[in-house]
Amino acid sequence: MSGLNQITIVGNVGAAPELSYGQNNQPYCRFSVAVNEQWKSNGEKRERVTWFPVVAFNGLSENCAAYIERGRTVAVVGRVQTREYEDKEGTQHHIMQVVAEKVTFLGSARKEESTSPARPGKPAQQPETDDDDLPF
Repeated sequence: MSGLNQITIVGNVGAAPELSYGQNNQPYCRFSVAVNEQWKSNGEKRERVTWFPVVAFNGLSENCAAYIERGRTVAVVGRVQTREYEDKEGTQHHIMQVVAEKVTFLGSARKEESTSPARPGKPAQQPETDDDDLPF
């Protein structure tokens, strides 16, 4: 029986993505996404941040490198993969990463916000609605 390996995460990028080139000059881009969880325990607010290392390949990697910057909110759909590597001291490491199949850029990049001619330095605001216009 075949299984299903799919993950969807929505969070903020922790640092500028790193674009590199592998075998046969194949581009790949690495970045990390922080996902915040909040809950209450015994009436006290709790919070936890989970970091997901993400890697994208080919054209997706070049788009990620061009449009993602630190702090940007992204949605990543992909699969979880483990990989092993050996560091310079000869120590073996095992890491789990998300291999991105689709990355959606959410919100505005900070560069776009700061150069907006209408409201420099401020993100676009949601339009105001009048309660009389609501269908319920």
